[in-house]
Amino acid sequence: MELRVYPVTGEQVTDVASQIVESHRGQGWQALSIVVTYDRREVVPSYAVYEWAPEGRWSDAAKADAASWRGYRLHQTAVRDKLTQPNTCKVPTEQAYVLNTEFNQATEDDVEISEEAVLTEIAKRHKIPTARAEELVLTVEDWTMC
Repeated sequence: MELRVYPVTGEQVTDVASQIVESHRGQGWQALSIVVTYDRREVVPSYAVYEWAPEGRWSDAAKADAASWRGYRLHQTAVRDKLTQPNTCKVPTEQAYVLNTEFNQATEDDVEISEEAVLTEIAKRHKIPTARAEELVLTVEDWTMC
């Protein structure tokens, strides 16, 4: 499930987490950790993190009744500013996500290469100034951490 609209309310995000829980009901899970993001390409929780566990505590999962989920509840463990203060966060463009993905892939593939060299190559490939490529890459990082 994806929430690719912005801004969203806390209720919308909680509804998605609840839908995920329901889709796993009866499968014998002792606990679920649910990361709600704006875009699948984000590697850090974008909106919030929930735990579905006994009394909302992941640490009590081993003692729980995974078959019935009796005593389980949804607990929100992390909330990002973009959910509580939407005006402080700027949504990246599709181009920003593309460049950010290219940047991350290039720096993962070759840990010896400098970030400047990667940005220069990306800028050349997309026919934009290097400063603009860097701005777009950072837009995604700023958004993700907002």
